[in-house]
Amino acid sequence: MIGCRHMTQTAEPHYFTERAVQDWTRIATRHRIRDEYFLRAVERYLRPGPILEIGAATGHLSEILQHRGFDVTASDVSPRFVAAIQSRGVRAQLVDATANIRAQTGRFFANVLAQGVIPLVRRDPATANATLAAIHAALEPQGRLICISPHAWRDPDPQSYFRPREQIEIARASRLYRIIKVFPHQVVPTALYRSWNAGILNFLDFHAARIAAVRLVWVAEKIR
Repeated sequence: MIGCRHMTQTAEPHYFTERAVQDWTRIATRHRIRDEYFLRAVERYLRPGPILEIGAATGHLSEILQHRGFDVTASDVSPRFVAAIQSRGVRAQLVDATANIRAQTGRFFANVLAQGVIPLVRRDPATANATLAAIHAALEPQGRLICISPHAWRDPDPQSYFRPREQIEIARASRLYRIIKVFPHQVVPTALYRSWNAGILNFLDFHAARIAAVRLVWVAEKIR
């Protein structure tokens, strides 16, 4: 499933290979125009201050945010991807989001951005809760977690994943966050995006998303 990544090397060795970097670089290029428009809409939910992207792959979301003036750090559990992020000119760190993020990065963040990160998707409650706790500890007071959670419809075994609504309920049940915004996104195939039609397709991706959206975006705020 595009956008979903395991957080341990033994779980998905391909993710740690040079071929994986090449694959994700192509994906990032294909999604660039759409994500530039998408992130403009997401910006309104970001708190002032630094942003940490976890599971960033080649870091193209962080690069877009950096170009828009944000203080952003992109992170991944794969050293190859961290090197790929750095090659974009984006600050990058090796981070396992299931562990102590604060200790690994040496700082707190006003926002954590997570797109399709496996501990928030893979059906493993203990890992999901550990990740949510690690993110919570790395956030400033009232810091925000912005999750872009894909639906698993196209996966060969969709029952292996928490559905986005289940992810939200896990976050709510943790009593570490309050959910402040949930919205569906993307009905238009990414390959259709061009610079000349991006505005109208972006409009459709937000306003027609209740029909059959590819993903659900949710924003959670640290409450204690």
